[in-house]
Amino acid sequence: MELSPTLEARLARIRGYLIDMDGTLYISGGVALPGAVEFVRALDAAGRPRVVLTNNSSKRGAVYVERLAKLGLSVDRAHVLTSGDAAAAWLARNSPLRRPYVLGTAALRAACTRVGLKPTAYADDPDCVLLGYDLELTYRRLSEASLLVARGLPYFATHLDRTCIDAEGLLPDAGAIAAAIATTNSFMPGGGPMPTVLGKPTAAMLDAGLALLGCTRDETLIIGDQLDTDMTLGAQHGVLCALVLTGETDRAKLAASAVRPDLVARDVGEVFAALRQAGALP
Repeated sequence: MELSPTLEARLARIRGYLIDMDGTLYISGGVALPGAVEFVRALDAAGRPRVVLTNNSSKRGAVYVERLAKLGLSVDRAHVLTSGDAAAAWLARNSPLRRPYVLGTAALRAACTRVGLKPTAYADDPDCVLLGYDLELTYRRLSEASLLVARGLPYFATHLDRTCIDAEGLLPDAGAIAAAIATTNSFMPGGGPMPTVLGKPTAAMLDAGLALLGCTRDETLIIGDQLDTDMTLGAQHGVLCALVLTGETDRAKLAASAVRPDLVARDVGEVFAALRQAGALP
């Protein structure tokens, strides 16, 4: 791969890595993508910190540790960051809110509890609403969240991805659930409110990842397959980003997008080669 002198110089400064998982390191169904195992092993050998990221707030981080280990990709639980982890950490650090009504799975409730928040039932006076990818969704819980939003409670979401990919096709994700709440509350001034997002591509997710890495923005590379989350995370916050074409994005989507990654690679193996060429990795 031919690198411009400017890009090569920026890559040479990289110490830490924020790496998306599905579509970047592996594909759904459990197959490691080309170069993924070699890349992670090289990071281990060089002592380079990395954090793996996902906007999926429905699963505990330990699930991803196990999934990656089966593919030969070694990652500690402390270096797995879900949008649920980032959202809970942001609320604990940056707001006085402590009793969220959680429209999400047990994993999201556990993420809240770990940082001192107390997930609170509808009848027990919650002070905010936190929406995630809710595989345990019921009509009653959707209605309760909608009523709390209508009351004007502060309203947050781990992410607003509209769909998630399944073997059978596209399924409703957190953005679809938020759209249902907005439609229900469309009578409100200005229309139905949408939540403040705390996962990718927001600064809340980035700051949580950098804190785990112990690196500055200039020392960090984001690697992922999605333009509207991974690449936008880098573009909006001044962090070098590398797009891989092994997941959601192909060259046609890239050409039609206003988002411009710093590096476009066939797969993570090609990103690894570019880093070695720049001297960032041996």
